[in-house]
Amino acid sequence: MKFMKKITLILIAGLAILSSGCFNRIGKLTMVSTRNVDSNMSDYVLIAKNVVGKAKTKKEDALEVAIDNAVKKYPTGEFMKNVVFYTSSNGKKIKVEGDVWGYKSAVEVDKNITKSVNADIQFMVGNNVTFKKLGKIYEGKILGINNEFAVVEYKDLFGKIVKSEIKYEELTKIGQ
Repeated sequence: MKFMKKITLILIAGLAILSSGCFNRIGKLTMVSTRNVDSNMSDYVLIAKNVVGKAKTKKEDALEVAIDNAVKKYPTGEFMKNVVFYTSSNGKKIKVEGDVWGYKSAVEVDKNITKSVNADIQFMVGNNVTFKKLGKIYEGKILGINNEFAVVEYKDLFGKIVKSEIKYEELTKIGQ
């Protein structure tokens, strides 16, 4: 009989522990946001489905915090749709789960940008130029040129005058 009481107590304690971590559904909304949303819904796209946000109820505006925690997981997120609300069985936590909607990400927009320079730059002896060497930008003057390099005179970090061959693609022409 003592053995049965121990088993019963263990089962009750186990159920109490398990039920304290469970969430109970308390409602569902079609759309929810904690800030103003543009009425032109065509500007928004679905970013992610079934995103979860949680907050402790001791915090002020716990429901808003839970929604914000879900939406801010995505930098361009603005609001949630098809949202289900839950509260923990002990009432200490709120959880929201739904689809995050927002603007197209900057990465998608940047894919359409191309870089091109269509300039005919001619280096000549006497041109002032800049270039980057070991992370520092230097300014100097071209003393001589050949097919691949320009000989540039510049001051190093210690103020000493240095002459060095530098590839044309590393040079930027400045001034006249």
